[in-house]
Amino acid sequence: MALREIKNKKLRRYRKEFPFIQEITFLNHASFGPIPSRALKSTYEYYEALTLQKVVDMDKLTFERLDLVRTYLAKMIKAKPSEIGLVPNTSYGLNVATNGLKWKRGDKVLLSDVEFPANVYPWLNLKRKGVEIKFIRSRNGFFDIDNLLKTIDSRCRVLSLGYVQFFNGFKNDLETIGKICQEKDVFLVVDGIQGVGCVDLDVKKAKIDFLACGGQKWLLSSLGTGFFYLSEQAKRKIEPAFFGWMGVDWKLNFTDLLRYDLSPFQSSRKFEIGTYPFSTLWTMCSSLELLSEVGTKVIEKRVLRLLDLLLNYLKDSPYQIKSSLDPMHRSGILSFSGKDTARLFQILSRKKIQVSFRENSIRVSPHFYNSFEDMEKLICLLKKA
Repeated sequence: MALREIKNKKLRRYRKEFPFIQEITFLNHASFGPIPSRALKSTYEYYEALTLQKVVDMDKLTFERLDLVRTYLAKMIKAKPSEIGLVPNTSYGLNVATNGLKWKRGDKVLLSDVEFPANVYPWLNLKRKGVEIKFIRSRNGFFDIDNLLKTIDSRCRVLSLGYVQFFNGFKNDLETIGKICQEKDVFLVVDGIQGVGCVDLDVKKAKIDFLACGGQKWLLSSLGTGFFYLSEQAKRKIEPAFFGWMGVDWKLNFTDLLRYDLSPFQSSRKFEIGTYPFSTLWTMCSSLELLSEVGTKVIEKRVLRLLDLLLNYLKDSPYQIKSSLDPMHRSGILSFSGKDTARLFQILSRKKIQVSFRENSIRVSPHFYNSFEDMEKLICLLKKA
């Protein structure tokens, strides 16, 4: 799909999925992504099926939908569906790694010193096992590969890093970092929540061992949805810290439940515990369907073009750009500050332009359905503020 097709031919149809756009200019997908109309409709249909009991084989229908979710997510990050596990949030996914890896006293975990807390506290919890947590010094608010190379030593077991930094949108060069980790025998864990769904990613090229991602931001899903990716090569290094009855393959035959001899799934499903939050995953499936129709590469190009409009103004304005302008490190997030950034945020909020106030900066994060007019509204207010 060419970029101009989404801009001209299909944009109007996609914008109808977000009926609030007549009243609100939503540029805050790095915080919470709105749920498209089709996802709301399908979620209602799920609850209607439960209420009216018109579906004969609800188990089959529901598990088929979960398989579809895994398929959509695998396609999005260039993985296999068998490498995808479903979890309620990023933190849960990261805990699959922190508690599933085998640790010994003196092992070291490397983190960025500008990491979102969700990718810090699960690792800090390992201190009770004698694991050392080492923070890699950033440079001007950006992760620095040179400092990574200076920090790695023979005791380093894991590097855990955000794909995109939450407050300034710095996109890490995961392919270079992945090669370093492979050469140093360091397990690479990635928090993908600020990139997946907006910024193209090939987990194989990046040599990522494990990735965790919530669904409530760029994936336009509801709270309580998320997934993790565990590469087939890295699977042998992680064991389930917890285990449940849905970690084995019943083949949807729930008529003989007094069986305690079933083997765990060979896929990432063995890390999925107990009954699923079916309704939220039903929502997620329809949101992923929409994103799959558009395609991540198209989404990334469009979002960058939208942000280019803002950049063109900011470069010669009283505001200070806090994001990297290097094409390799740009993402769907652009941050800037001004003389009184907190006041500016209040002005934008009153005018129903939704952005975020993070680390004393305004964080702007549009999605593919946003229009150039949306960005012009923001720019117009910035000129007056």
